[in-house]
Amino acid sequence: MRRTYTPLQINLIYGVLFLLIAWLYGTFETMDRGPYSRHQWRQTDCLSITQHYYQDNLPFLEPEIHWRGEGESGKTISEFPIIYYTVAKIWQVTGKHYWIYRGISFLIMAIGLFYLKKLCQLFLKDNFWAIFVPLFVFSSPILAYYSNNFMMNSNAFALALIAAYHFYRHRTEKSYKHLVYACILFLFAGLLKITALLLFFGLGAIFLYEMLIKERSFKQRWKEVLPYVSVLILIFIWYSYAGHYNANNMSVVFLQGLLPIWDLSWEDIYSNWKLLNSELKPAYFNVPALSLLGIIFIGVIINYKKANRYVFALSLLITAGIIGYILLFFQVFNQHEYYLTNLLIFIPMISLLFLDYLKNHHEGIFKSKTLKITVSIALLYLVYSAAVQTVVKYDIGKEWAKNSFILTKEDVAFWEWYHWDYNNTFKELETIEPVFQKAGVQLDDKVVSIPDGSLNISLYLMNRDGYNSYPGQKEPTGPALIENSKKWGAKYLVVTNNDLLGDSLLQPYFEHKVGGTEHVSIFKL
Repeated sequence: MRRTYTPLQINLIYGVLFLLIAWLYGTFETMDRGPYSRHQWRQTDCLSITQHYYQDNLPFLEPEIHWRGEGESGKTISEFPIIYYTVAKIWQVTGKHYWIYRGISFLIMAIGLFYLKKLCQLFLKDNFWAIFVPLFVFSSPILAYYSNNFMMNSNAFALALIAAYHFYRHRTEKSYKHLVYACILFLFAGLLKITALLLFFGLGAIFLYEMLIKERSFKQRWKEVLPYVSVLILIFIWYSYAGHYNANNMSVVFLQGLLPIWDLSWEDIYSNWKLLNSELKPAYFNVPALSLLGIIFIGVIINYKKANRYVFALSLLITAGIIGYILLFFQVFNQHEYYLTNLLIFIPMISLLFLDYLKNHHEGIFKSKTLKITVSIALLYLVYSAAVQTVVKYDIGKEWAKNSFILTKEDVAFWEWYHWDYNNTFKELETIEPVFQKAGVQLDDKVVSIPDGSLNISLYLMNRDGYNSYPGQKEPTGPALIENSKKWGAKYLVVTNNDLLGDSLLQPYFEHKVGGTEHVSIFKL
């Protein structure tokens, strides 16, 4: 007799498996960790905005960062700052705790994947596959690392997954309220990251086709147009405001335009393509598994007449959107793998398309215990691989990860160097405040921090507004940078690399040392 499980038991099974995977990823171990490791630069940009909301009580629509450009105000904006602002307000009550920020991001991702499970249950009517698909998506190294991070990409992706569930309820139940729920969630997903709207645009395109061409039913369905249009209008208003805000303040910090492939030379195109394939694609998803999904998709395309027409059309539209997005932002695909986060919608989309095909035309295979055992073993491998790649980003000392066959010698050497280098440069800035107080460096004193080619890493860690050697600014580095920083109000020079103390050109600025630590020196200008 086949055992049946109650909905509560299914949720408990899924929840336990999800939390076990998250634990293996080190999610809870790093929950109270500050910005660190891969793309610490972008992490501190997000935290810098949050910090200024927290300590300066800034208006919601007027965010700032620590980096002051070339004597500027620090006012700049990127994604809709609802999470930054919310975290800051919570911190004002509880005190500053990184686990609150990371915890909110992780909770949003957990809810997003849970709603993907609910969607799979409704669509496939099979509890095993409903549990498998979201865990399969969670095996992405991007989600393993960024699901409890400070950046907005995974949050936007999770909101889009919740929206997909509500849209399916709208579609199957003819429920207008679920369409409204879906569009509200798509709205916030798009406000955080416009790429999270890939699914929204695909659904909207099919809706317009059905209403205007297939059914010619605009008079009967015009109310359904309103939530779609409202999302587009509000998204346009926000990004127009953000563009205006940056144009009148600091416009060089966050990308708000396009970086298309056709603006690159052939050499740069080839270089980015190599990096996209060798480094970014494995971070996006396990390459053999991704290749298998691609082959499966091609197989379904060949047998498209047997596929679910709606899901098939949506899969084609999303695939076209992904290709278009890569072409329009090709210049960022030399190191920014987090730009691929919202493209993960391809994974559950193709999985559902194929599983639905099996359910309707090869039910024996769909229900096969052999297949389910096989994919479960494969999932274990994918999770293990993602765990190894995630853990070493925080701690290369864990032998089970460091000695894994997943990593090359070059990978291990890089992360050994990274953790060593950070401990000998920026690490001490995390607890520099008592040293600053003893040296007389006040919270509102501007500083110039060298060497730091990022926007906010060292400035955020020491929680001081000021200047650094970011290469995107017009003014040169070295003595010229320090002189200009003095004109812009910098009172102190902070050096985070002892090797720089031997630079003969900078010796005049090292005469009035007022404090420091083993690897950080503070000089009064």
